[in-house]
Amino acid sequence: MFEPVRGGTRGGQAEFKWSDVSADKDRENYLGHSINAPTGRWQKNKDIHWYNRELQQTDAEREEEIRRVKEAEAEALAAAL
Repeated sequence: MFEPVRGGTRGGQAEFKWSDVSADKDRENYLGHSINAPTGRWQKNKDIHWYNRELQQTDAEREEEIRRVKEAEAEALAAAL
């Protein structure tokens, strides 16, 4: 009734490449349309993973930025009221 689990990689995981996704003619029609497989002119010489990079920011700079943002929010709220 119960059989052992099959070994190996199922679903072709071992053969997957993002370059294949970017070269696929139907890439616009499925979830493979991804930032990991960019195509076109818009991404040329651009850092499309900018949001995921480490920031070189000290704690003092971070606190100053948070303070400025809070001040701007308070001013916007005061103007709206």
